Amino acid sequence: METKPYKNWWFLACNGLFAILFGLLLIFFTEDVIRSAMFVVGLIIAILGLIFFGVGVFQLKKDRSVAMMILLSICSLFVGVGIMILKDKTLDLIFMLVGIWAVVVGIFQLVVLVNVRQNLSNRNVILFNGLLTMLLGVVMFFLPKIITHFILVVIGIFAVIFGVVMIYLAFAIRKTSMIASKEPTDLPPA
Repeated sequence: METKPYKNWWFLACNGLFAILFGLLLIFFTEDVIRSAMFVVGLIIAILGLIFFGVGVFQLKKDRSVAMMILLSICSLFVGVGIMILKDKTLDLIFMLVGIWAVVVGIFQLVVLVNVRQNLSNRNVILFNGLLTMLLGVVMFFLPKIITHFILVVIGIFAVIFGVVMIYLAFAIRKTSMIASKEPTDLPPA
């Protein structure tokens, strides 16, 4: 049985943790504090992008099915560098870049859902989360100036929920891979 889609469950968990941290930042800090902290956020995103890119390249030597992880790591790297360079418009830029990130992650969730749909019990939750993530990403990209403190809090709450769902998905994939690895591979010919 093929279990390649299950190998990188931890990647989803890391993205879920990042989404939770981003959401908590939006909920508990004012716009001015967030604007001044964006350089550090950009640096962290860029470093995570480099780390994930390195892991993806290392995994590429062993396994050719890491293209989505490499794409997501390159997007993360560009997002981080963009935030650090354009400090004056950081908050608007962060919403635009997080919008792009959300669309890519939403697509990634839908790809994972299609690849492991028969083994997941809560497919509708993951489908809804992926579509909602993509919708939020589009809104954040095209309307960054409309974001007020209220919308920051709402997006923060969504990001925390999104992060929890991503971590749930990661561990569901891990559980599925453990079940799949225990299935007998030597079936007698029919």
